[in-house]
Amino acid sequence: MSRDNEFQWWNPLGWAGLILQMLGAMFRSILEVFGMVSPPPTGGHENIQVADVETEKKIAREQQVAIDHLRSEMTPAQIVHAYCRATEDERRLVNLSSLSVEQQDWLLRLSDAELVMLGESGEGACSRSIEALKLMVSRSKLRAPEIETPPLVLPIPKNMPMTREQKQQFVEDRFDELFPGIRMARMDPKCRPAGSAAIH
Repeated sequence: MSRDNEFQWWNPLGWAGLILQMLGAMFRSILEVFGMVSPPPTGGHENIQVADVETEKKIAREQQVAIDHLRSEMTPAQIVHAYCRATEDERRLVNLSSLSVEQQDWLLRLSDAELVMLGESGEGACSRSIEALKLMVSRSKLRAPEIETPPLVLPIPKNMPMTREQKQQFVEDRFDELFPGIRMARMDPKCRPAGSAAIH
């Protein structure tokens, strides 16, 4: 018997673990009697029939035929555009066989920056470029979006003295900005009709 499997009589945690295991076994057996605990999984393998394998093989073959059909219908401009828009790993998977040897050579000699520019320019630029074997990007599509300048925050002069009326006007204006239409009309208006009396 190894030392790992020996019960340590002197350790109180060993006793607590043993008691908890006994309680767990009792409650589990009670719950199993009443059908409240599902039996443990048997770990069996999935029952795969020959027909299932044949069906999956047929589906995979149909999908590959559809992919090949789509690739055969792609124009050279679409192939170049897809190649330019793809990542480095995806570029290895792009089928360039419908392009001529000169077109393939020209496309493979482009740098990553040129490929990105050509991909951003669209299929029209790809078509012009692949026919001329020269990089012809669309400058209008390559314009970077204008960078928004952050709003200008003006510093608040702290040393500027404000009169009592200026402070009151400042607070009223800020209050009206935050809560429009809540503040009552001025109790001391600057212009009063001649026949009205002042409210005090």
